[in-house]
Amino acid sequence: MDRDKLTVGADPGQLRQAVYRVISRTSDEPSIQVLAMSVALVATCDALDINVRDLLVSTERMRDDLDGPFQPQFAALREYAQQEIGR
Repeated sequence: MDRDKLTVGADPGQLRQAVYRVISRTSDEPSIQVLAMSVALVATCDALDINVRDLLVSTERMRDDLDGPFQPQFAALREYAQQEIGR
């Protein structure tokens, strides 16, 4: 795994499609769905020796970068998650 892609090298379009798949394929009760995604993230980070907190901080920075390539992706994904999970 290329760890640089965790912070700067990801393709916004590919990432968006992967997130849509994660959200749409888990359609349990919203609290179970969110907790399951969280458990999956922690288990994956543990398995790959990735600091989950550092990953979350990096992701929040991508979200908060107003001029970054991920900014429009986050707005669309937030809306999609709200429709799919926040029903």
